[in-house]
Amino acid sequence: MINLYVATRVITFPGTVLRAFWEHLICRLCSIPAEDIRAFKVSEMCGHVEHELVKKKSHSFLMCFFPFFLNFILACCFFLGGSYRIAYIGDFKSVLAWVYLWLGISFASNCVPSFEDVLSFKDSFYGKDTKIIVKIAVAPFYALIYGFSILERMGLTVVIAVLFSVVFPQIFNKIFPAIIFLVQSFQN
Repeated sequence: MINLYVATRVITFPGTVLRAFWEHLICRLCSIPAEDIRAFKVSEMCGHVEHELVKKKSHSFLMCFFPFFLNFILACCFFLGGSYRIAYIGDFKSVLAWVYLWLGISFASNCVPSFEDVLSFKDSFYGKDTKIIVKIAVAPFYALIYGFSILERMGLTVVIAVLFSVVFPQIFNKIFPAIIFLVQSFQN
């Protein structure tokens, strides 16, 4: 299973390197000692920065949320150029659209934090000293990263990213008119 996981990280190397960069940046900003910053290693930490245990809630949240959010936004931007042309319009001849699609899949499949970071997030936010309102507020995000971190360990995030790239144009076509409406509402 490790070999499949490492192979998916190598195939999606732009997203793998960028996620490791985001995690290393958080380690530096939050003064978390990093043990191994290599993006590629033959272990379940391939694409992740090995670091000491995160002790603060804010650092734990940043370690899980920041790389997830940035890689997801980049994936959506590349899907606008690639997934629309290939999955929605059916233009299979554009090389640039295929590159954009691959980059979108690469970033989308490398959004999820490591399982150890998810467990650290759980320990930080679901301890005795945390207020119930905070536990409820972070529950959807925790469920999302917990589920996907399990799938990532099996190398299935690439499959999910491919499926997301196929349905992305339909999702965006439903959301885009609402965004336009909100922008126009605030302008008036």
